[in-house]
Amino acid sequence: MTGRAVSTSSVSCEDHHALTETLLRKAAEHTGACREELLREAIVQGAAMARSLALRYDGRGVDREELFQVAYVGLVKAAQGYRPGPDTDFRSYAFPTIRGEIKRHFRDNAWAVRPPRRIQNLQASINAVEGELAAQLHRWPTDQELADRIGVPVEEIRDAQRAVGCFHPASLDASLWIDSSVSLGSTVPDRADTFELVNQLETLRPAVANLGERDKLILRRRMVDHWSQAEIAAEIGVSQMQVSRLLSRIMGVLRSALAA
Repeated sequence: MTGRAVSTSSVSCEDHHALTETLLRKAAEHTGACREELLREAIVQGAAMARSLALRYDGRGVDREELFQVAYVGLVKAAQGYRPGPDTDFRSYAFPTIRGEIKRHFRDNAWAVRPPRRIQNLQASINAVEGELAAQLHRWPTDQELADRIGVPVEEIRDAQRAVGCFHPASLDASLWIDSSVSLGSTVPDRADTFELVNQLETLRPAVANLGERDKLILRRRMVDHWSQAEIAAEIGVSQMQVSRLLSRIMGVLRSALAA
């Protein structure tokens, strides 16, 4: 070994994977400083794979750079633990190792408000199967489909889905919308102040009455029946992304009524 890192410029993903595999197989044949240098080069080559896996968990309340660092830890563990054989492939070994490291980080470090361990474990199970189900169904799975796959009651899936905000709860001081002087906290009624609660309910009543029938159905399904966006989408015949946009618009209308 010369200690010179392999150039990664103009190298495709498959070339990275092939080079990583070659370096790890060479490392298995050496000891000492030579082995460590080969492992280091293999980890450099595998970094793009680790980042790609980490990005699947982006936007869930953990900083992207922090996700990358956690994925790198998983990559290092995978490289050090890999034992090449005639029919082995490093990617097949590394993927679950890196995913497991990321999920442990979410489970142990990312909760701003820590729910029961049962909910945390169920969140991990949902993360493990929802992407696979979406690929099979060509749409995002409903809560019932997730429950059937995992083998738990659908009510538990909904409990776990409601806990998603525990990773990164919104600040009560945050504005309701860009350039707004109205904060989220100002729209939360004081349960001890029954007059204010009644006042807000009466303010919302005409705003809800003026919504279209589809908007009323979406609002009821989400806020009263606690349906997931995927379930609402399946009922009204649109995509989950469209439901998300519709809900954002509906909530904007109601918030404007409260702020008026």
